[in-house]
Amino acid sequence: MLFDEGGEILLVRFVVPRVDGEFVLWALPGGEIEAGETEAEAAVREVREELGLELTVAGPVYCDSNQFFHQGEMQDNIDFLFRGECGREEPRLMGVTVDEREIMKEIRWWSRAEVEASGDRIFPENLAERMRELCGVRGE
Repeated sequence: MLFDEGGEILLVRFVVPRVDGEFVLWALPGGEIEAGETEAEAAVREVREELGLELTVAGPVYCDSNQFFHQGEMQDNIDFLFRGECGREEPRLMGVTVDEREIMKEIRWWSRAEVEASGDRIFPENLAERMRELCGVRGE
């Protein structure tokens, strides 16, 4: 959960090709934990690889278990959410692998009100509530 100075959160727009059409979603930056990494080390590495940022993170502030359909099968997943902060102009969408660069389309800062009012698919689904808990009245 990467916040700017005003409490807005950074989301990445993904467009994933599927047999039944594109699956479009906004999600927090992040990715898989590599062998030998702690959850915090993975969070720092993923932010560096995807956004070109060197950050310190706090947490995990949340841990979510979920399932999603990917590459033809259901995947069990655990998300460890950390909190980080950076200047609004600092992140730049990079991606590391060819697959990442193909599906990661843009980044955008969102206020809590924008997340709540959006008709877009945003993950985690309870993001606005989490923003309220972590930022209080900021990020309106």
